[in-house]
Amino acid sequence: MPVVRCPRQCSGQVARHRLDDRSTAESRQHAWVFAWACFVLIALGLAGCRAAKPPSLAQALATRGNARTQARAFLDVALAGTAAERHRAAFLWGLYACEAPSPRSALRAFSLAAPSGGRGRLAARRLEEALNATPQDAAAWLEASSAAWLPPEVRLRFRVRGAELLVVQGLPDGAAHALPPLDVLPPTERGRALTVLASVPAGGEAAKRRLAIEYPQQFAATFPRDRAVTLQRSFTDAEWGRHAAALLDAGDADDALRAARRAGPVAALTGARAAVRLRHPSEALAWADRLGKANVDGALERAEALRQLAWIGSGEARQTGFSRLQAAAESARRLAVGNAPAQSRADLLLAESLTERGRLAEAAAVIDRSFDKAQPRWEWVWRRLVLLQAQHRGAAPVPGTHGDPPASVRVQRLAAFWRARGAGRNGATVALRDLVDSGFPDLPALWAARELRVEGVPVAFTDAAPPPPAPPGWADDLLSVGRISDVVVAWRGELEVNGGGGPEWLGLVRLAAMPPLDAIPLLVRGEPRLFTGPWRGLPRELLERYLPLPWRSELESAARRAGVPPWLLAGLVRQESAWNPRARSLAGAVGLAQILPATGMEKGRALGLHLPTKDDVIDPATNLVLGAALLADWRRSFGGSWTVGLAAYNGGERRVREIWKQTGAADGPAFVEALEVPETWDYVHRVVLLAEGYRLLYWPKGRPYPWT
Repeated sequence: MPVVRCPRQCSGQVARHRLDDRSTAESRQHAWVFAWACFVLIALGLAGCRAAKPPSLAQALATRGNARTQARAFLDVALAGTAAERHRAAFLWGLYACEAPSPRSALRAFSLAAPSGGRGRLAARRLEEALNATPQDAAAWLEASSAAWLPPEVRLRFRVRGAELLVVQGLPDGAAHALPPLDVLPPTERGRALTVLASVPAGGEAAKRRLAIEYPQQFAATFPRDRAVTLQRSFTDAEWGRHAAALLDAGDADDALRAARRAGPVAALTGARAAVRLRHPSEALAWADRLGKANVDGALERAEALRQLAWIGSGEARQTGFSRLQAAAESARRLAVGNAPAQSRADLLLAESLTERGRLAEAAAVIDRSFDKAQPRWEWVWRRLVLLQAQHRGAAPVPGTHGDPPASVRVQRLAAFWRARGAGRNGATVALRDLVDSGFPDLPALWAARELRVEGVPVAFTDAAPPPPAPPGWADDLLSVGRISDVVVAWRGELEVNGGGGPEWLGLVRLAAMPPLDAIPLLVRGEPRLFTGPWRGLPRELLERYLPLPWRSELESAARRAGVPPWLLAGLVRQESAWNPRARSLAGAVGLAQILPATGMEKGRALGLHLPTKDDVIDPATNLVLGAALLADWRRSFGGSWTVGLAAYNGGERRVREIWKQTGAADGPAFVEALEVPETWDYVHRVVLLAEGYRLLYWPKGRPYPWT
């Protein structure tokens, strides 16, 4: 295709060929001819420029090169392309400009694209990464903070970051001016803003003091410890109270309780809450008494403390404790009129006290009245009622039939088991068979199989299944240039903005190469039956994503060495760490099997392992060997029961052994459902289910539960 020069090029030729005034007539004639030719060329050029096609998105998508080259290609389309393609091109221009990194160019691009929803989240994230990847420029952060397309919380964060950089540049007064008002900032950004203000000569001491009171961790990360000690010497009781509340909000219950003791009565509620969290019920009661009998928060903390005391006791002392809990919960509920969360919490405590006192009909009426499923122990209290009802009357109530909300699926299945077992012992086994044939190998179904003297719960998976939904149409541009991680970020943001679940989450997980820890909760959002059952009919591939098996060879080796079924060890690891080798618990347990380093070192020496430092405990292969050995030890100490061994692995020996003896030193529903610690009860149910799932998927010839 011939190249047609545009008018500027032609006019440049004219300029370079101007004639001298002293030219001859012939020269002037030649010049006239040349000028006329240029005029024609200019006219043709104008027509050619008008006829030339604008740059296209397809051409830009086909461009190869580094991020800057690709950014320029999309910039051309964003500025001179068709109206239909400009916004799409501007978005891609912004992403490649971020990658370059050229955040100011990206900011201009995104301002043209005006992304929203999931793509807005992606653009904000990539812009922030680009700003962090370039020489820190306060002006760039502050300019970005005014972008109308950014979510408000991101604009505030950018302003705070810009102010922080002004402090680094030695401009504290400018930093203070750049900050938004403290009361519009979320708590995390407010602490950073106070750190900025603490550097301002005028008023900096006041900001520093507030930072020390309300954001102790931020203060400790910025100023020497002796500075905090100096400030604390002048804290008033009210300031100590605010300091205690801040520590408790940050999860530091020990320091919060110490600060509350310094504050005295003004920190009574914080003191009570910290003492309950630390399981110091007697001190919690003393703090709650300071709040007075008319304070609903104090009444709730008093009831929580009485609950802890009741469970510590035994026999008549326990019954007395639950009687006191009942009175405290009833008082708290009266005070909580009009306060739905407080009422629901009081109801939970009241139902628990009535259940443990054997007043089951009253407990059922309370538990089905106004419960909030999000509360800790909600499901556990329900299942205690189901268990005791079955023990006392030989049949369990039908959960959730008296009102809304219904009990969880697990509680409903437990109730079904107790009813089926009662019927089975009278010769009617249909209900037991229904549980076995439910296609979900949870403990109620496995217990039903034992009652029928059959092995295992059959679950038929589907080998072929329709593919999950593809990404939205806007993702096509990103996928065509291989930006899969960007699609994942934007698509996830879009799904979260829309809320809820749906099969799109399965499409997202398939597209993304997520580690199990991140993928598992998204899989459940896409297919709730993975968590609640039944599994029958689900695609095998989906179950394998839900129950992945990395480190298979190391796991099988560790299981053989300890004499542990490999599927049981896999279920334990899946529950403990979701296969994250760097997992670390609040208690300091590490690795795939969550081993306390000191325990791991001791067990390692007994096994003849070379573990020079505690860090060696986290090695995946070593961690699996230690976890399998510890589980095998617990099993041997409890008469060969894997289920009781699992309970001890999670909850420790003392309380588990007491319950084991109380329930006849035998495995089975009586033991599991008598577990008094909600976490341990849930742990046993989950690991058994996961272990059976692993057996069915990866070791189908292995012996079903109870695996002995």
